[in-house]
Amino acid sequence: MTRPALSVVVPTRNRPEMLRRALTSLRDALGPEDELLVVDSASDDPDATEQVAVELGARVVRCTRPGETVARNAGWQAAQHDLVAYCDDDVWVDRGWADAFARAIAADPRLAFVTGRVDIPPGQEVVGLAVSILDRPEPMTYDATTPGLLGHAASMVVRRGAVAAVGGFDELLGAGATFEAGPEGDLFDRLFAAGWLGGYEPAARAWHDQWRRRLRIIIRLDFGYGKGSGARLSKLVRAGDRSRARLVAAEYFWHWGLSQLPRHLRARDVLMVTTTVTRLAGVVVGVVRGLATPVRDGHFRSRRRLSSS
Repeated sequence: MTRPALSVVVPTRNRPEMLRRALTSLRDALGPEDELLVVDSASDDPDATEQVAVELGARVVRCTRPGETVARNAGWQAAQHDLVAYCDDDVWVDRGWADAFARAIAADPRLAFVTGRVDIPPGQEVVGLAVSILDRPEPMTYDATTPGLLGHAASMVVRRGAVAAVGGFDELLGAGATFEAGPEGDLFDRLFAAGWLGGYEPAARAWHDQWRRRLRIIIRLDFGYGKGSGARLSKLVRAGDRSRARLVAAEYFWHWGLSQLPRHLRARDVLMVTTTVTRLAGVVVGVVRGLATPVRDGHFRSRRRLSSS
């Protein structure tokens, strides 16, 4: 059975060897009508990135300004097809990844996005510190009442028209931005508010390299996740979306944190207590800073840019 073509976007910065692995897996998963784009997020050595991308059949889009969401927006804006899939450079995919994504989102015109199954690679099993993993066995349909983690931008597909209608990713959210996480959750919130649904397809399977092993990096990452999540929550509060805000607040403050602390304390698990408290502190900081940051058309705006516009 034929399926619609995909534009696959791989944001990257200063990681040509990881990029090579990601593109090699994607090349085996894509069909003849699909396109592969590498978005170079202001790498220090753009020639190294371009060499890997061209060697593996990708078109290169360069960004002069770093930032995860800057690169993601540049990707969907440069894409030739209406269905735009994302794969991070530290992820590799199954051969059926592209087919599963394209068929899942094409099957229901109400879906603006579909996220995929993201596993821990064999031999990299970690306890309590896994980064960007989602391993549910059954497909799901999401709406504004769906709680919990809906998926990761590291492996997902979106309708370009739906994303464009809500202004794309918020460029003050995500790695390299003011608020260091939460861009996909914020995008999903705005798509739900615009009347779209989302989905999850476990057949679109990928593996996320758990290369972050040092405690200092993990703690800093957890604080950043919390900060971006708190900023996302502050936007929902300011938009007056009380029901969605309550779901997200329960996820971040209770399910992520306060409900877990007693168990970690009883087990005297210093690592998990530290990361949980750090994440909760980040959420509080994100909420406070988010409430103080200007918002226009559903996006955070820096005061500097507002004053120059």
